[in-house]
Amino acid sequence: MEIRQHAVLYALIAKEVSDAFEKEEAEDLIRKITTEYGRQRGKRMADHSLKKDMNDFFINGEWKGKDGENISKLFFNSDSTESHVYKCAWYDAWKQYGLLEYGPYYCRYIDKAICEGFNGSFDLEAPSAIGLGDEECIFIWSEKADPELVDSSEKKYILSFDFHCKELYECAGRSLSDDLMKKIKDEFAKIFKDELSLDESYLR
Repeated sequence: MEIRQHAVLYALIAKEVSDAFEKEEAEDLIRKITTEYGRQRGKRMADHSLKKDMNDFFINGEWKGKDGENISKLFFNSDSTESHVYKCAWYDAWKQYGLLEYGPYYCRYIDKAICEGFNGSFDLEAPSAIGLGDEECIFIWSEKADPELVDSSEKKYILSFDFHCKELYECAGRSLSDDLMKKIKDEFAKIFKDELSLDESYLR
């Protein structure tokens, strides 16, 4: 699994929920699923952290994309840390597979949910996102990280996108009916059936 499969799975969840429910109820469900998924990830990151500060937050991030998939830069301010994202692999996948309408829910909810789960000593503001039509994603955490520590430390707890896709699928399954989950699975299989391995049999 790669970022593009993760992005498509998320967008298909949002699409099927949007098609099955009235707008307000659909948005509540999408927010609930995304928030649960993000908080789980944040809590896991915190479990590997000693100080639960900005340094630990960056060092214990759980994913890594391929070279060139995402382009971003960190800015270390006197009292905050910023990330500016100029190219986003999730957005590119939503665009490639005609799902741009549904991906932006991820932009709205995921990063704040991860921070809530991490429950660190900082807050997050995300004033812009490529998926919401802005030129770049901007994340501002209300705490300064140590650039030398962050730049010199390898991420310790990288989890595969096989893991992230399965966790996302399971989060959705706790809120959605079996029939709706089958629709999501069937749509995903139409797109990626030739790429799924035995480990992804739950998506066949």
